[in-house]
Amino acid sequence: MQLLLRIKLLLLIILQLLYLSKSTCKSSSEALLTFKGSLEAGPQGCQMQWPCLDFSNEPGGVKENIDSNNETPTFTPSLKESQVKKQGGGRRVAAIVGATGAALVIIVIVVIVYICFRRCERFKRQTSDSASSVPSQAVEMGRINSSQYVNAYSPQYMQNTRLLTILELEQATGNFSQSSIIGEGRFGFVYKGLLRDGSFVAIKRRLFALTRDFIPEVKQIAQIHHIHLVKLIGYYEDNYQQLLVYEYLSNGNIGNHLYDDEGLPIGKLDLRRRVSVALGASKGLEHLHSLVPPIFHTNFSTINVLLDENYTAKVSDYGFCKLQTKVDQACSSSKVDYFHDPELSLSQNYSEQSDVYSFGVFLLELVSGCEVHNRNMSHQDENLVFQAKNSNVLDKFIDITLGEEEKIAARRMMKLALICVDVTNRRPSMAHIVQELERIQRDIATLYSEINEEIGVVTLGSELFQ
Repeated sequence: MQLLLRIKLLLLIILQLLYLSKSTCKSSSEALLTFKGSLEAGPQGCQMQWPCLDFSNEPGGVKENIDSNNETPTFTPSLKESQVKKQGGGRRVAAIVGATGAALVIIVIVVIVYICFRRCERFKRQTSDSASSVPSQAVEMGRINSSQYVNAYSPQYMQNTRLLTILELEQATGNFSQSSIIGEGRFGFVYKGLLRDGSFVAIKRRLFALTRDFIPEVKQIAQIHHIHLVKLIGYYEDNYQQLLVYEYLSNGNIGNHLYDDEGLPIGKLDLRRRVSVALGASKGLEHLHSLVPPIFHTNFSTINVLLDENYTAKVSDYGFCKLQTKVDQACSSSKVDYFHDPELSLSQNYSEQSDVYSFGVFLLELVSGCEVHNRNMSHQDENLVFQAKNSNVLDKFIDITLGEEEKIAARRMMKLALICVDVTNRRPSMAHIVQELERIQRDIATLYSEINEEIGVVTLGSELFQ
């Protein structure tokens, strides 16, 4: 209100100055016209208004002297004529001064108006910025007491998340053909697609059983960014389907590199690669837990740890706690979820320790190279976690394809996994797990540097026999 009153007062001052400058200019122009008319009237005009001036009898009047050598007449102005010129010159100076003053007044007014407009624009911009920093009502629907957690996420990443058209998604997947399906999760089938910009994506599609507050939840997920979390690229929603578009990771989930279709080891990864994958996944979960408010994965498992072309681990399927429908919950309860914390009775009780339990099961699969429930498990209740917790010999749960020196560090990972699947009050935090895996990674670095040196020596020696 104070700003509006100041602007009104300033506009009144400007109008007054404009009126004064207009009056000055008008008086100056009238003086110039009067003076010009008097000059153009000449002697005849003088007879009508004033007594004629007799220039012949006045001293200093007009004299025409034609010299014998110079026939050019000379003109000597009289005293009255010089006075008239002085008066005309004074009026001309006054007119110039008045015009200059009016111009200066106009310049000052323009400057004042410009400054006022700049301040108004700055005020509007600050108001809009402060308003945009407050989350919208749609985003608030997906959070609990989120007003105190406005700065927990990074809204700038939402700018890179696009609302895609169904036509582009159909073209990317061949109209969602069966040949484009690369997996299935709790959100629905996962399709591999190629967007118009030439980028490969993974498209998750849910049909008919739609979730409420889809757009607010998508916006919340889009604001989460970390090198070890799969990036959300876009989304789409209509009356009968919802789609999520993620970056595509060429090496799939880590389970494809650990065991075969029967859940038995295939020995494709050395321990250094497994430790790197475990460390990356733990950093992804630790980042989710560090957010304010924290986000719990609630569905962490081996198939949700994906690998890019450089075998960098990234956690997928996070932030779906509120996107899970009753149909999903009914389906999940009909089959055994070996990654689910057995101490949980309701999904509302989920906490950081629940994700830690799931990560412990993941570590057991990573070290053993076996699926948690594989071909060797005859009974449904029998699983890798149950066997490892009730055994005194840890070596039999370590992947047999690993070397002897690698098994030393593998035992440390196995012990860490068993602590994670222990009772809730004894489980470590994800931050502690990250620190322990970093120590293991540093300890095995020297092992692989020695192996590389030995390979180099053998290669050099073999060149002598070529």
